[in-house]
Amino acid sequence: MKLERWNPSLKAGTILISVILLSFQYLVSLNLLVFGISLLLLLFCSDARPRQIGAILIPAAVAAFGLFVMGLYYSRGSSITDSQLSSISAVPYAVRAAMSQNLYSALQLATRLLAYAGLGILFALSTDGEYFISSLMHQCRLSPKFAYGILAAFHLMPGMIREFRSVRTAFAVRGVHAGALSLKPIFTMLVNSVRWSESVAMAMESKGFCGEAPRSYYAVPKVRWADWAGSFGCIGAIIAGMLFLRY
Repeated sequence: MKLERWNPSLKAGTILISVILLSFQYLVSLNLLVFGISLLLLLFCSDARPRQIGAILIPAAVAAFGLFVMGLYYSRGSSITDSQLSSISAVPYAVRAAMSQNLYSALQLATRLLAYAGLGILFALSTDGEYFISSLMHQCRLSPKFAYGILAAFHLMPGMIREFRSVRTAFAVRGVHAGALSLKPIFTMLVNSVRWSESVAMAMESKGFCGEAPRSYYAVPKVRWADWAGSFGCIGAIIAGMLFLRY
């Protein structure tokens, strides 16, 4: 089954429960398994491209490395005292730090972040935004006012990016200096975005949009037995790993 066909609301609930379960365990092997399986599912069971996966994994890997270094050098509860470490002058400090129990603590922090990143990437790259909002309306009873408001804001984002570039170009033509961190083009873009949002709101009201009135839908997401099987399988696998894995 393609991950894109998995009901988005059920997928989001499954990932949320998985993240909560992972937060209560300290198993490096389980974290690595979750991370690896998430990448394999994205590569072979979704339409995500390896370039997209790699672009998101690079910041996650940098953050995991930072946590690893922090846990390695600054964790407490080391089995070797500082005086004992300082007496081993011939061994580099990095090796002496790795001799303590800080190494496993650092691995726990880094691999947990990778597990969270793998689950997050799994959801982000295999879920269509409009399909997810539609599923929230039908499966989670989200109000259509909020749902269509979110969709309107989502579809305004490309226009805001184009407006920001146009404003910077207009400033450059007029000879107004606007640096990379200047708030002038951002303020102008936000003013125009407010006007667009008002126009969208008036257009929805003029078309008779009402969140309480019954309406028909072009597509209604449904929850199938395969969706439930995937959810129970993922949660059950994590629970089994918590029970049977040791490290």
